[in-house]
Amino acid sequence: MRTVHLGPDRYAVTVYTRAEPNHYVLDGTTTAAFIGARRVALVDAPDESLRSQARFFAVTHLDVLRLPGVSVAETPPDAVPPGTAAELTAVFADDGSRWRLAFDARDLVVGVEGPFVVEPVGRGRVRAAFSDFRRVGRWFLPHRAAWTHDGRPLAEERVLRLCPEPPGLDPAAFARPDRLPACAPGEPAGG
Repeated sequence: MRTVHLGPDRYAVTVYTRAEPNHYVLDGTTTAAFIGARRVALVDAPDESLRSQARFFAVTHLDVLRLPGVSVAETPPDAVPPGTAAELTAVFADDGSRWRLAFDARDLVVGVEGPFVVEPVGRGRVRAAFSDFRRVGRWFLPHRAAWTHDGRPLAEERVLRLCPEPPGLDPAAFARPDRLPACAPGEPAGG
């Protein structure tokens, strides 16, 4: 699987199959589904699942926390969960969604929790706990994540390749999957 994100609201996921890859692309307002290069569905509204994934990654990367309509509050030190150095809560005026972000002593985001739609599991609160941070370019990025949905284990993720800020990633790249940049051959996997 491959994901491409451009905050705050552009997101694409590719699921590789034995035949052709399936692409789901949110350009900020419209959702399109592709099998290979053929568009098979177009919805003039964002898919709820893709929109929640785009919001999740924008929050995780801190892209949206300074935008108008987002209020951010720091959790008092005596209320910060164990194993966490600091915590923020972000609330979005557009949908009232509430997100919690946990930071370690290095100010790295080690946990994010918020509303999420996971097909076919459904609507609920997802939490991702991040670990195995490595330098990738100018960033320290997690290479492992443990996901829960409403407190139940959902998935364990191990990143094979991270390519932050790939050349060609701009809003126009989300028109079709063949415009989405891929990691360049030989690009470091982060480590």
